[in-house]
This record gives sequence, C-alpha cells and structure tokens, in this order.
Amino acid sequence: MDLEIRNYHSEDEEEWLKCHMLIDLEAIGGELLKKKPKYEDKSIELVATLYGNIIGFLDIELENSPGKICHLKVKGSGMLWDIGVLKEYRRQGIATKLLKEGIGRAKKEEAKRLEAWTIEEDAKRFYERLGFKKFYEYHHVLVNKRKKLKTLDKDGMHIINVYAHVMPDTNIDSIVEKYEPKKFYVCTGFEISV
Repeated sequence: MDLEIRNYHSEDEEEWLKCHMLIDLEAIGGELLKKKPKYEDKSIELVATLYGNIIGFLDIELENSPGKICHLKVKGSGMLWDIGVLKEYRRQGIATKLLKEGIGRAKKEEAKRLEAWTIEEDAKRFYERLGFKKFYEYHHVLVNKRKKLKTLDKDGMHIINVYAHVMPDTNIDSIVEKYEPKKFYVCTGFEISV
C-alpha cells in the first residue's frame, strides 16, 4: 500500500470536499460542506492519500485560550473536529495512523489534551480503543412535529423543525414525551492526554 499521511494544502480542497461528502453521506449527523472549514486558532490538518488520491482526513484545532472551543476549560486543549476514511479503505488502520500523527503533532505544539465529540457508535469504540476516555454526555434531538413546536413561534416565524441539545441535567424521557422527536442521539465527549 502506498499510503501517505501529509499536511492538507489549499489545492486539496476540491478533492477533500468530495472525500468528506462521501464519508458524511453515511454519517448520522453528517453535514455536506461547500468549503473546507478554516480555523481561527492554530490547526493540524492532515490528509491520507493513496496513490495521490485523498482517502481520509483529520482536522484538529488547538485553543489559544482555555474554553474558547473545548468544553473543558483546560490550558493546552485542542478539538478533534473531524476525522474520516472512505468506506472502502476502513478497517485497515488508516484512521488510527491519521489520529496518531495528529496527536503527535499536537504534542509538538505543546497541547496537553484533546477533545473529540461524536454520536456515531463506531467512532465511540474507535476513540476508546485508542485511549480516549468519556467525560460528558448529552442528547441531540430533532423535533419536526408542527403541533409540538407552535409554542416556539415568534416574530411572524412558524417553527417547523428544531435541532436541539438536551443537557444531562434534563430528563430526556420528559423531552421525548412532550416533543416526540423524530430522532435523538447520545452525544459523547471524549478526551485524551497527549
């Protein structure tokens, strides 16, 4: 295998977006992007290429002030925003190589810890296998029952969909009973010391 893990370059954007789109089509909470995210703080942006073609990616942003992007306000934190590998190349260790390279580079930049958030069960197992520890959970809910959302109407707007985060101190069963969400997922925050 002629696999290479290298820095992302701006000329990679079109191929990166295609790769991201194919991966996100399978994801529960996927988001189709028209541009690659740009980060305010220092970032580590990697791609995995095979014979010159992008087959995976990883983006980490390192906070310049505690709590700016990470949930925990700990000096030296970074956020693993995105990691993915095309379906046909999964279970070959490519995501592991991307993540280990990203962690190594974060450490060289004096990061002390990284956070990662996911609603995907496979991703949860992946993070745990690589030494990440769970530190927080809450729920994502999508409510699309107009009858349940009428009370939120305001300023001439009729609310037809609500995507919300339900915090851990809220009884999720009462939210489900009251709003009858179309979908809800457990979102888990993971951290690892680097």
